[in-house]
Amino acid sequence: AAGLQEVMDQAFVGAGDPNAANARSMAVVYRGRLLAQKQAEGFDDSTPLLGWSMTKTVNGMLFYQKATEMGLDLNTKVVDAFPADREPPWVAQWRQDDRRNITVNDLLFMRAGLDIADDYGPLGKVVKMLYGQPSMADYAASQPLVDPPGTQWAYSTGVADIISQVAQGMFATDEEYWAYPQKSLFEPIGVTTGTLTTDTSGTWVGGSYLWADTGDWARMGQAMLDDGKWDGSQVLEPGWWDLAGTPAMPDGPGHGYGAQTWIPGSPIGGECNTATDVPKDTLTMEGHYGQLVAMIPSRDTVIVRLGWTIDKTQFDKCQLISDVLETLPE
Repeated sequence: AAGLQEVMDQAFVGAGDPNAANARSMAVVYRGRLLAQKQAEGFDDSTPLLGWSMTKTVNGMLFYQKATEMGLDLNTKVVDAFPADREPPWVAQWRQDDRRNITVNDLLFMRAGLDIADDYGPLGKVVKMLYGQPSMADYAASQPLVDPPGTQWAYSTGVADIISQVAQGMFATDEEYWAYPQKSLFEPIGVTTGTLTTDTSGTWVGGSYLWADTGDWARMGQAMLDDGKWDGSQVLEPGWWDLAGTPAMPDGPGHGYGAQTWIPGSPIGGECNTATDVPKDTLTMEGHYGQLVAMIPSRDTVIVRLGWTIDKTQFDKCQLISDVLETLPE
């Protein structure tokens, strides 16, 4: 306990300083039990915090749940994944060129080949999409191919937003779609502060905009770690954990990324592949400015860290995972 407290205290050095690590909240769950939780000054344990790209993993989880309910084969081409009356206009455009070959799995594993890879410069397409487009998915889908579908890995917030729109098409009405996160995930596992927002057109911003308090982020991490089980019941369809942990590509950085989820301990392409004490079975939700939910099944542990770390050198997620695990029983 003393060791874990020391790790927690160290994680909050510089809290409140935008030039430092600037942690806002942290929690450690071991064997399903909350061992420790800490907030920076000005944040309490019920303050919803933005997950940024951690949203992608939860968005993928929701998509997988609905696709499984509907019996959708994930190798289906995207142009064939929509009912005719729920098809956005860009689907007809895709049918006219090689974008027709993009599969649902290509979206999930970030290998769609679209010219919408993340670039956060002032003129970057992602910035234009997030702050200037009424339909983020429409904008992302309007981009041309730069690589044949399925051949290259490129991290893309826009692709995650297209996944949200494919999910939208699987519902009879938008009202059912908007209620789905609460009905299928949040309520069954006790999440009370989860808010997955939409763009102006009404599509989930599945690449960026999920808010939840620290405990609720931990609950989502625990539900994923346990492959959809919660309190002895299977509340989500099993299989998401295995899909999320399947490398997108056979080598390179794409081998350290699964379905909308990072595989940091992978010896090939993993972000923490030089940190021998980060277990290989670790999966992570990760977001801009140092957001992290690390899920380690071999240690039955979930680690949540939320902050506003502008200088990336001020926060080492691999070291944090290692330091926390060192304090826990084998």
